[in-house]
Amino acid sequence: MADNKKIALIALRGDETVGISPLGPLYLATALKKNGFIPKIIYKKESEVGEIEGEIEDFKPDLIGMSVFTGYLNKKYVDLSRALHDRGYLIVWGNAHASLLPEQVLKEEFIDFVVIGEGEETLVELVKNLGHKESYKNIASLGFKDEAGKIIINQRRNFGDMDQYLIDWSLINVEDYIVPYFSNRYKRTLAVVTSRGCPFNCQFCYNLVFNNRRWRAHSAEKLIANLKPVIEKHKIEAIRFLDDNFFVNKERAFAIARGLGLPYFADSRVEYVDEKFVAGLKETKCQEIMFGFESGSDRILTEVVKKGTTVKDIVKAVTLLKDSGTMASGSIVFGLPSETEAEYKETMELIIKLLAINNNLAFTCGWFLPYPGTGLYEKAKELGFRPPEKLEDWDQFDRWRNDYKMEWVSWNYGQAVKYSRQVVHLLALAYKRNIPFLKTILKKRVEHLNYSWPIDIYLFAKLRNIYLFSGQKNFLTRLIKRAIVFIIKLKQK
Repeated sequence: MADNKKIALIALRGDETVGISPLGPLYLATALKKNGFIPKIIYKKESEVGEIEGEIEDFKPDLIGMSVFTGYLNKKYVDLSRALHDRGYLIVWGNAHASLLPEQVLKEEFIDFVVIGEGEETLVELVKNLGHKESYKNIASLGFKDEAGKIIINQRRNFGDMDQYLIDWSLINVEDYIVPYFSNRYKRTLAVVTSRGCPFNCQFCYNLVFNNRRWRAHSAEKLIANLKPVIEKHKIEAIRFLDDNFFVNKERAFAIARGLGLPYFADSRVEYVDEKFVAGLKETKCQEIMFGFESGSDRILTEVVKKGTTVKDIVKAVTLLKDSGTMASGSIVFGLPSETEAEYKETMELIIKLLAINNNLAFTCGWFLPYPGTGLYEKAKELGFRPPEKLEDWDQFDRWRNDYKMEWVSWNYGQAVKYSRQVVHLLALAYKRNIPFLKTILKKRVEHLNYSWPIDIYLFAKLRNIYLFSGQKNFLTRLIKRAIVFIIKLKQK
């Protein structure tokens, strides 16, 4: 039996993030509890960071873990780590950023260790050996500083068996993470993961380094047995599978969907889509499937991203999903290294083309974020990108900001960064609700790449947000919603 060491696992999220439990820390906490240690997950919104130091002082852990992804919120983690280290606590960073830049992380005097890659076995070994500094060099996937302050990065370990660490859901209050989804069709939706990694070669993706292009998964049988009690206890109505690629093994994926028997959301790849695949989605009640469209330029897809797909594959997938009952969603990455303004326009035009084919379609649009160690990180550096030298400076890389700066892009992208997402979301609404005048206005803007005097964009974006997201909070909201419905019906006539 272990010696009851206590470990706090801290993860932060944006204030607007809802419905996603701290899945990474949950796996780590499960492994720690299984080995006799006492874990505590502290999962806070950005605006709640000030509460953490008090919780740490009450818990008095032997080790504090920080789950840090590259980009947004990095400075919050830096400030928090420094403050807690100053109080005498040992600090370990894990997740993507520590795995991609372990030396940069360990240069900071307030970070004692890094865990590289998946952390269950490494963290357990570290906790078992805390204080026995001579043992640190024998812990695979651990980074640390020796007595002389020299940074030591140990050899990475092989990936573990995910079934050894099926989540212990008692470690969190599941009710805190059950939310409506699918346009509020299902009131009680739970997000889960069933696999890790992705075997493909997309040159912008952190998986290239973090997971070494390796995919591994829970067995269908054990995952179903793990989730069924949670679903029954909490009356879950739908599932969001947050795997990077749920359908790497289609037989396994469909077995999980059938075994759980609930409507679901999942990620896939466009080349998987054929008539048989669409029939499987329909049979298993798939409500929404997300693809990485990435770009409307075949040069970008094949030569830059090395996606392994083409625009033709995207069009085929969207066409086959039309009238299937499954909504298609596409992830778009603007501002990839060497992308031209003409190729940006190709992507916007592809979005319009896809909506004309299948109006049951949505998009997630962001700008390229250079993950260290990836092929496009190196390409961005060749084109002028200067990686931050300090941890906190990675905070500026928030690919959703409307003033995002990209040293690797040569064309004047300022207006595109500010308005592209709004225009795409409004296009999706215009096609879904068949609003001809809104289609015409937005198509003209894309045709001429003209985002000046964006009064229409601003107005319709505000109305869209009220219509889709405000609920029935007050009389004015209800009145605006009724007016929008009336306009839609009028235009349809």
